[in-house]
Amino acid sequence: MNLVIFEVVVDFKKAKASSKWGVIPFRYLESGDLEVLIISTKRKNWSLPKGNLIKSIGPKRTALLEAYEEAAIDGQLVASPVLCSIGRTNIFLFPMSVSKVFEDWPESGFRKRRWVSKQKASRILHHHSMRSLLGKFLPKACLSNS
Repeated sequence: MNLVIFEVVVDFKKAKASSKWGVIPFRYLESGDLEVLIISTKRKNWSLPKGNLIKSIGPKRTALLEAYEEAAIDGQLVASPVLCSIGRTNIFLFPMSVSKVFEDWPESGFRKRRWVSKQKASRILHHHSMRSLLGKFLPKACLSNS
């Protein structure tokens, strides 16, 4: 998949142990418009699905597991994540072309999810660095290069 994003991470070994891993879930509507899936946090803010690295399964599978647990989604990940820093925490986010949305999920009791335009997500995400990252997120329609 061709992406225009401001910082692509290629060396996973440089990631700190305290880093988080997650996804930027997106889909295209029949109209060609791009939507992003955001989730609520325990503090009632909006964010992207992410969590602590599970070393035994690695970064990509951790990101897929967080996407399922927090948002009930599955899809195709782009090969390399992008970096989003919040304070001292580095968050590595794999763009994900969502192909499945499940009705039930482990964290449905305290999380909501919403498909919104990229522009709206860029306004309502809680962390400035996520809003900035999403403002520059421009996936192409084809996933053939991922």
